[in-house]
Amino acid sequence: MPVEYSGLLRRLLTDSHVYFALKVLIAILGLLAIALVVGDIQLTVRLSLGVVAGAIAETDDSLWGRVKNLTMTLSCFLFASLCVQYLFPTPWLFALGLAGSTFLFVMVGALGQRYATISFGSLLIAIYTMLGAAKAPDLFYQPLVLTAGALWYGVVSLIWLWLLPYKTLHEQLAQSYFALSRYLREKSRFFPADEHGAQAIRHNLAQLNIQLVGSLNLTKTALNARLHSQRRQPAPELTGLLRLYLLALEMHERATSSHYPYSQLEAELKQGLVIDGFQEVLLQLAEACQQLGYAILVHSPYRHPKRIRWALEALGDQLEFTHLKQHYPKSLLTPMKFLRRNLASINQLLTSAEELQNPSATQGSLPPLARPPHIPLLTQLRQHLSLDSMVFRHALRLSLGLVVGYGILQAFHLDKGYWILLTVLFVCQPSYSATRRRLMQRMLGTFAGLLVGVPILWLLPTLHGQLVVMGLAAFLFFTQVRSNYSAAVCFITLYVLMAFNLLDGIGFAILGPRLLDTLLGCLLSYALVAWLWPDWQYKRLPQLIANSLSANARYLEAVLASLHLRRDESLDYRIARKNAHLADSELAMAWQSMLVEPQRRRRFLDLCFTLTWRNHALLSYISALGAHRDQLEPIPGLSQISRHLSHTLALAAGQLAGDDPLAEQASCPLPTQESTEEQLMLSQQLNLISQLADELLALANQSRLLAASQDATMPTPS
Repeated sequence: MPVEYSGLLRRLLTDSHVYFALKVLIAILGLLAIALVVGDIQLTVRLSLGVVAGAIAETDDSLWGRVKNLTMTLSCFLFASLCVQYLFPTPWLFALGLAGSTFLFVMVGALGQRYATISFGSLLIAIYTMLGAAKAPDLFYQPLVLTAGALWYGVVSLIWLWLLPYKTLHEQLAQSYFALSRYLREKSRFFPADEHGAQAIRHNLAQLNIQLVGSLNLTKTALNARLHSQRRQPAPELTGLLRLYLLALEMHERATSSHYPYSQLEAELKQGLVIDGFQEVLLQLAEACQQLGYAILVHSPYRHPKRIRWALEALGDQLEFTHLKQHYPKSLLTPMKFLRRNLASINQLLTSAEELQNPSATQGSLPPLARPPHIPLLTQLRQHLSLDSMVFRHALRLSLGLVVGYGILQAFHLDKGYWILLTVLFVCQPSYSATRRRLMQRMLGTFAGLLVGVPILWLLPTLHGQLVVMGLAAFLFFTQVRSNYSAAVCFITLYVLMAFNLLDGIGFAILGPRLLDTLLGCLLSYALVAWLWPDWQYKRLPQLIANSLSANARYLEAVLASLHLRRDESLDYRIARKNAHLADSELAMAWQSMLVEPQRRRRFLDLCFTLTWRNHALLSYISALGAHRDQLEPIPGLSQISRHLSHTLALAAGQLAGDDPLAEQASCPLPTQESTEEQLMLSQQLNLISQLADELLALANQSRLLAASQDATMPTPS
């Protein structure tokens, strides 16, 4: 089979990591061309450091938003670099300035992702200034050169964005469909699955939902930035991408829905062909989502597979045929019909994606997207000025870490000891689990980079060869920095070796110090997060579970309020659904982080696992009601049932937060007679939700021990 080189090249160029790195490569190639003409290698290397810092500080935005971000970035870079150069000759004053500026920049990052990224880039440019501060000819040389490098990258990036304004949006939306595909593929494993296997699958789905919710949020942020900058009717391409995003939201609700306790299906259906049919349809839908994501990514038309409709028809026929033989009770047959109907709806949504890619089919009014409420900047900062804030604790730890690192290099006269500070900046994260992962990746990447760099220095001693390696290493660094940090560190280590060899001719001499400084920086980062206000997950989990239960209660109320009405993806409904998934995702991430913490800090592990997967199961049962909310018919006493379920979930959330347990609650008043399939489906789903709510309430009472343990470990105010 001949290799489709054009398709491979197209896929490579549309990969977000390669796409990002190509901009950096173009900027560095421009600098290398200047170096060859002018002959000033040291100027070129310093400019390239500014390019690297500018690329790291970049955030996705519209063209006008990117101009504002670039102006802010350059101002912060110039300020940070000037302060370093000015205070550098006075160590004690420099240490005070380093601590104060680090704390300030980290706290400013609490205002949002854009500010956090710019703040990190400013700290990075400050450390880059330290590397050459001793040899700078005057106060303004390094600040201007490093800022000029960041400006040059900013200009390249702005031109790129002007030529391809929606490229990043295509990538983010494609990643959402890829994540949806992985979720559906994992869900197909329910057919069949026993009780133990179903719990493991629920846990895996909760982890996959983290990626899916994260991708959808990034897509929404990118859409909001571009829609906000549009003064008139949005471009047809942007309109089509918005509708494909809304399509993904509806498919997400349907994909996460559960219509039955799937672990019981194999025993109750007594027919493997039906179970295999459900699995096959889910796998085909997962493949279709993958194909749609790829079509969005490479800007090609999407062709929906027709075989899915045939598979759905065969599944329906097999279910009816088996029912004639087995005489399934309505309590089993009805959920299976609605499950098949839900899969058919996903297939119909995927079919409609063909038309949404056509600009002529995307005309009409656009539904609004939720935007974060406007909170004054000072108010946001005040919310984080206490030890209860993770940002505040991280600011203190990072400030102390950089000052201690600076003290080490001053005490032991380490000429290249500023790599200790650089390691602390990259490795020290707000949580223990994230820092531990970064620590191992940093050490592995540094060691690999040194192993690769030594033979390259021997084999390529010429100026031109090392310039090429330096540019290629920077390119490869940015292809990996967002996905494989170990590989990224390997390439940036290679870049540093080439840069120092070109600056001072000491490429080999820096090998030992580079490894030692990395080790010291990693040890210092570990000590900071393990000993200073550590964020152990068992302290956070009670509140996270309580938040998730409250969000699920609001989602359930929104679903029940829209039963048997015209299907409408209103803003309020989408916000309630999104908040439930965000809370579930945050809970799953905390559980994931708990698994890499020290053994003695993994308190109440089994209880937290049970609460986490049951919470996701609750969200899945509510999603099933949401998926069929326009078809289900209200049952007698629905308002009373809704109040009871909301009250039960509120009680569970309150007990997780430390409230006193109340007297035993009455059972949910579910009716026993249903006249239609739609009413039976609603009644059974509410029964499943009620059972889970009661189980969560009982578990929440046990979890008061968890909240009490958290209170016992909180610092007592003096």
